[in-house]
Order: sequence, then structure tokens, then C-alpha cells
Amino acid sequence: MLLASAWRERPPVLVVTVDHGLRPEAADEARLVAANAAALNLPSRIMTAAVPRTGNLQDAARRARYECLAVAAREAGFDTIVTAHHQDDQAETFLLRLARGSGVYGLAAMREEEELDGVVLARPLIHVPRAALQRIASDSGLETVADPSNLDLRFDRVRMRELMPTLAERGIDAVRLAETAGRLDRAAKALDHYAGALLTANFTSDPLGVVSGPVAALATVPEEVALRSLARILRAVGGADYTPRLSSVEMLHDAIVSAPAGGVKRTLSGVVVETARGTLSARREWGRDGLPDISAAPGANLVWDGRFRVVIPQIDGLLNVGGLGRTNRPLRSAAASRGALTVLPGLYRDGTLLAVPAGIQVDDEGERLEVLMAECIVGQRLGIADEASAQRR
Repeated sequence: MLLASAWRERPPVLVVTVDHGLRPEAADEARLVAANAAALNLPSRIMTAAVPRTGNLQDAARRARYECLAVAAREAGFDTIVTAHHQDDQAETFLLRLARGSGVYGLAAMREEEELDGVVLARPLIHVPRAALQRIASDSGLETVADPSNLDLRFDRVRMRELMPTLAERGIDAVRLAETAGRLDRAAKALDHYAGALLTANFTSDPLGVVSGPVAALATVPEEVALRSLARILRAVGGADYTPRLSSVEMLHDAIVSAPAGGVKRTLSGVVVETARGTLSARREWGRDGLPDISAAPGANLVWDGRFRVVIPQIDGLLNVGGLGRTNRPLRSAAASRGALTVLPGLYRDGTLLAVPAGIQVDDEGERLEVLMAECIVGQRLGIADEASAQRR
């Protein structure tokens, strides 16, 4: 906030802080952020995002924060989210991922810019040490608070942070770790270049978000390129922000390239991967818990499940977008099975289906259903052609 307020030629900004409700003090701290923003003449917004207190709490909270930030950016008409990640964050992330057995992409850690749910996530301070930012905050005269979870040794990141002074004594300091992450990022970009070329030349995506292509394309290239290509397919088809763990992708790759003539069928990260007669196909899985439901305002333009860009029709009431598999009505399409239709978006109000994508027939029970404008963006996320354009070529 301090740096943005001192930027004379800055574009319009909105300060957003997220209260997860995990500590009684969190609400007061969020209000402090808003008060500091007001002192700097910056507009602000407080958002709430509860997270489950089981599993990886910090990861769940981080994902919830980013969802809030993306929503706030879109609603404000902005195309970029800016965070204050710094060099020490980069070093700690490198160590965390090293401990988890990450490959080139995981160890390359955080980039200065990346795509997040249709907006740009920028980290302009990623090369700046934490101590420098602390001095700026301390010298500002504004009240600051410290999050006690940053000292809680139950969290992996805090334990890695505790190791940093010892590693620095052996020459492995935050600067060296960040430099190594940067070099691995160069390697990751080179691999991405060749993975992108492989995907563009061999794979297509249909309007339902099913990606397909020859198994041979993955079996005849260096394994690291094949692994990256497969990971990108899984991320795009599954609508995920991140690729699955490398060890899981390695096992899937080995099963695919060594499969007998009868083929193989595996599920990973919400994606069903099948091979038959030399062709690989990947489709979204409905899953045990179904697909996400997100609230939707009339006329809104949003991304659902990371796979479809949806334009909400002008319908009154509290609306939400969820998978067509939620409805018990018969679903029909000349181009797809019911299983494929269940993972398409539908518009609901109080559990009642109101709109479906064009080309989908539903038993309307005497009620006329609206057409839900839904563009599949799986191919765009992969950087490959859709099926129709591939046939034209």
C-alpha cells in the first residue's frame, strides 16, 4: 500500500484484505488495514472467506484468499492483482518444495507474473528482501500488526523459516536460494516451450473440454517434455490452478506409455485419462463431491470450474452456476453422453435448473429453460486448437 500510494502515475487501485475468521483478532486487523488504506487515500474492501480447520490450513486459506482477490478484481473491472511476496518468500517456497520432492517446475517457485483465474497475478517485490520491506513499513508511522501464525511451528513454512539462519551460515541464504529458483525458472520456461509445441502439433480440445491426441506424441519425446505436457493437460482439463504433484504425473506417464494394446484408464486430479487404439483422451471427472457451485449475478461474466467462461442471463433471484450433474432431469445431446454432459455448467436458483448451454436438451417439465452462454476455455489454457479448427486445417 505504501509503495502504491507513493506512485504518482499509478493506475486505479483497490486495497483488499481477507478475514478468514481463524483468530478473534482477525476482524480488528482487517479494519486496521482499511484504516491505513484510508490514511493513504486508497479505496479498500474487506472480504471474508472461512476455511476448514482440518488438513493443510495455510494452503486452504491461501487458495481462499486468491479466490477473493480474483472476484474483487473482476467486480472492480481490474485485470491485475498485486501482492507483496518478497525474496524470503521465494527462498522458503524453494525449500518447502524441495522437501516435497518437486521437480523443475516446483523448484522454479514463484514468477513475477502469472495468470490466475482470468486475471494477472503480479509480484513486483519478489526480488526484494523481507527486511527492506519491514523498514518501509516501520518508517511509515502507520500502525502495523504481526500475524502470530508466522511463528507457529505447526506449519511447514514456519519450520523452514526457522532453518534459514542455520543454512545462511553455510552460504545457503535467501539470495542464493532465490537465484537458484530463478535459474530453474529459466529451465522450466525452456521445457514449457517444447511442451507447448508438442501440444499444439498433436492435441485438440472439443467444446466439452475433452482433450485428445496420439499416445505416441508423449512416448517419443524426452520424458521431461512429456511429463510437462501431460501435467498441463491435467491442469487445463481439471480446471485447476496448479499441476498435480510430479510423482503422480510420473506414475500416470509410465502407465500410459507402457500400456498394453487394450489401453489404460486412470483418474488423477479430477481428470479421467484413457488410452485406446493409440489415442489418449482426458475428460473432467464428476467426482465424489461433484463440481463447484459459485454465486452469479444477472449479466455477470465469470469463469466456472476453470474450464468455461459463462455469461449469466438477466434472471432475477439468487443465482449460482454448478455442474449439470446436480439435476435429476434427463440430459441429451447429439454429440455427447450423459456422463460428459454432467460436467458442463448449468444455472440454478434455489436448486432449480434455469439455463443450460446451447445444444443440450433437458426434460423441461413444462418449463422453458434459458440458454446459458458457456465458452469452453480448456483449449485456450493449453494453447491448442479446438477440434473444429483442427479439422479445418
